Amino acid sequence: MKGKYQVFNDIAQNRRHNNRLVYSCLLLVALVFAMATYYVMKADERAKNNAYVLHGGQRLPMAPIRDVKENLEILCEGHLYNFHELFFSLEPNLKLIKRNIEGKALHMVDWSGNRLYARLVEKKYFHDVAMRDYRYFVELDSMHIDYATYPFPFTFYGKQAIEKGKSTTYRNLITKGQLKKAGVTPSNLNGIKIIDFQVVDNSDLERM
Repeated sequence: MKGKYQVFNDIAQNRRHNNRLVYSCLLLVALVFAMATYYVMKADERAKNNAYVLHGGQRLPMAPIRDVKENLEILCEGHLYNFHELFFSLEPNLKLIKRNIEGKALHMVDWSGNRLYARLVEKKYFHDVAMRDYRYFVELDSMHIDYATYPFPFTFYGKQAIEKGKSTTYRNLITKGQLKKAGVTPSNLNGIKIIDFQVVDNSDLERM
């Protein structure tokens, strides 16, 4: 009889042991889940506090951002500079010009950029650049963006250095327009778009 009760006691002990094991496993799973959730939230927070700026079609390394305003300024200034670099820095290669402007720059601007591009193509501006073996380089002097008004009005102040053999000609490059937020796409990872774009001054400067 005693042996019979002993069997029941062993079964009860095994059951309690199994229950403790199950509860321990559940507790461990809960802890792992809580830690994973914490680290995912921290990673998401860090990602939100970092900005990506495209330069030459490539993402620059992440830069820590202190606040939303600083993030916005970096995105807008980077977008504006990259657009001018793609549209106004030209090599004597029609395929490269077309790839940079049609494949990249025109995704960063509204119809006003397309209209300017069509006008220059009609005048065979890019054809002349290629045929005459000229090289154009954009030099930024400064840019002003008014973040107090939306869409953000901007003025870009710079120059075009034009290499013609051994000589270099300079032109003013002053443009204006507005910047507005847009959806992020594979062709526009900054999520910014230039609207109402105009070339204010592209007159010749001194020759060196």
